[in-house]
Amino acid sequence: MKNKINIAFGSVPKDGGTFTFYRNIRPALEKFGITMYCVAVGKEQAELWEESYADKNTDLVAEHTYNVKKQAQAFVVWCETMKIDIVMGINSESILSAIPHLPKHIRVVSRCANAFDHGYRITMSGKERLQAIFAITPRLQDDLIEKYDANPAIMHLIPNGIDPLPFEKASQTERGQEDILQLGFLGRLEHNQKGVMHLPNVVKNLNLLEVPFHLSIAGKGADREKLEKALEPWIQLGQISFLGALTTKEVPDFLAKTDVYIFPSHFEGCPNALLEAMMAGCVAMSWTIKGITDYVLNEGKTGFLHAVGDCEHMAKNIKILNENRKLLRKISKQAAEEARLRFTPELTAGAYNKVLKEVMKQPILDISPLSWNQFKPDVNFKQKGDPWLPRGLKKKIKNLICNIQN
Repeated sequence: MKNKINIAFGSVPKDGGTFTFYRNIRPALEKFGITMYCVAVGKEQAELWEESYADKNTDLVAEHTYNVKKQAQAFVVWCETMKIDIVMGINSESILSAIPHLPKHIRVVSRCANAFDHGYRITMSGKERLQAIFAITPRLQDDLIEKYDANPAIMHLIPNGIDPLPFEKASQTERGQEDILQLGFLGRLEHNQKGVMHLPNVVKNLNLLEVPFHLSIAGKGADREKLEKALEPWIQLGQISFLGALTTKEVPDFLAKTDVYIFPSHFEGCPNALLEAMMAGCVAMSWTIKGITDYVLNEGKTGFLHAVGDCEHMAKNIKILNENRKLLRKISKQAAEEARLRFTPELTAGAYNKVLKEVMKQPILDISPLSWNQFKPDVNFKQKGDPWLPRGLKKKIKNLICNIQN
């Protein structure tokens, strides 16, 4: 087995959970002799690339083409040039499409980070080449085994890790010092996943219970205007502020000023936002997402769990914390302590190191790579609409429609 291991991780430098995972774990893996490269492939991913997020190990391949076959071919050449040992395709269509064509000596692993059908399906892409599957919460692990025919023998449960250092100052902040309880929401302002349209009902119930509070909402998203309209009466009363999107460096200060963190998501993987709130010492109020939020939060000790949509119960728990500031501070401290015991990059990297080095010890699978004449795009990325239109033309038509509408 090689002393050094090179990994290709499919992602794009930008604000998002997938790249956050890479950014957190890469430096920790280096201590174990594992070099992780974040590789974005194709013109679509090039258009998503944000240079401010890029680092020394981010790379862009085939940035001038929409053609998936050309992207996949370029990725395989890149792997050979970079002496890649393990590929982790994540949600990259071109990388997942390239798996059947990879040289035999390159191992393939996958990581499931989202609890929905497409996320599960792409985790199983290239199934015959998979030598390890990582799930970040019990729900994802169970679903993959029970519903998507994942091999339990190669499944590994490893949660995300958050660097505690940026949140040290926040974690030392004593909560509940102001007369008015400080509530916070940080995330994408959309309802389907993030559940932001529950916030007006939470606010309504808090006022019915006569809880003095101020809610700061940070983020941007498709439902911002709708949310602002629903919250307009309380905005006018000065109970709610919209802060817009925050930079990574601004997040710890936001959380330091937040006593209670509201997390109304409908589905997640292992939510970094919730882990960061814990690291910072916020007391989280969340819906119960079985095998996910009840895995992260310890009910009544590091946060509070509620049935999805039970805004009345959530408001009552916030009222309890408002009236019992000693309890608020106790849970704040316990949340920060438990986050450091369970969810750091060092712990995550140590677990990955163990599995990846075991993968490298395994015999090379007796599967010959397919020729490029047999190339087919990964079936989990079938295009809808007019399949005969070239992808680049579809992109131009989409952009033209957007420009006309704007």
